[in-house]
Amino acid sequence: MNNDPYLYEGSFVLRNLLNIHIEKDLDVAEAELSQANMMLLYEQGFNDFSTQGIKTIHKVLFEDVYDWAGEFRTINIQKSEPLLAGISVWYSDADNIKKDLDLAWKAINKTKWRNLSREYFTAQIVRMFPLLWQVHPFREGNTRTIVMLITFFVEYYDYFFDKELLAASAGYVRNAFVMASLGQYSEFEHLERIMLDAICTEPIEYTDDLDQEESVPQGEKYQKYKTDYKPVTHEYRADDE
Repeated sequence: MNNDPYLYEGSFVLRNLLNIHIEKDLDVAEAELSQANMMLLYEQGFNDFSTQGIKTIHKVLFEDVYDWAGEFRTINIQKSEPLLAGISVWYSDADNIKKDLDLAWKAINKTKWRNLSREYFTAQIVRMFPLLWQVHPFREGNTRTIVMLITFFVEYYDYFFDKELLAASAGYVRNAFVMASLGQYSEFEHLERIMLDAICTEPIEYTDDLDQEESVPQGEKYQKYKTDYKPVTHEYRADDE
């Protein structure tokens, strides 16, 4: 068994406030609670685009599940990526998280975001925000936190954002972030493709199917990002690896 302090002893399940010891059950509970908190945060509004703001979003989303919500991870992590033949994206070392986030924000803040065309605004989002994602400041919940941050950021600059599209395409979105986080080998076109569909100049209309148990986004663009993505958990990375 590894030395990950975030896991129950003898298990690969994250310690949680619900005391759930079955990974699938925890995944369901985490998704439901974070989704509810996400909607509350969206209704309240948010404009703290900073390192502290990232911590705030994560805390709000996951405070009902983890006692470390909103706190930077204390260990180094890795994640086997099928897209990379099982190799992990290199995330920031735990000791460098704040420094690396601050550097990413410094790059983001150099851009004059106001009054950019939709296409150029999107291109900048796609190249700047993976810098934050690659830091992976938290033990889990990083992609959802960054996507929520992007939602607020886009709308702050007077565009509309189809957050339902990204929620319905979670596997594609995470894979796209992976491909945009490979340094000189980064491929931005995958993330740019879905962001161009998500960032709009007009309000997004959603259609609810009353015969379904849940709201089902309609339209061709919701179908083209379907993937067979199977979530893989992050793992402890020993310092000497």
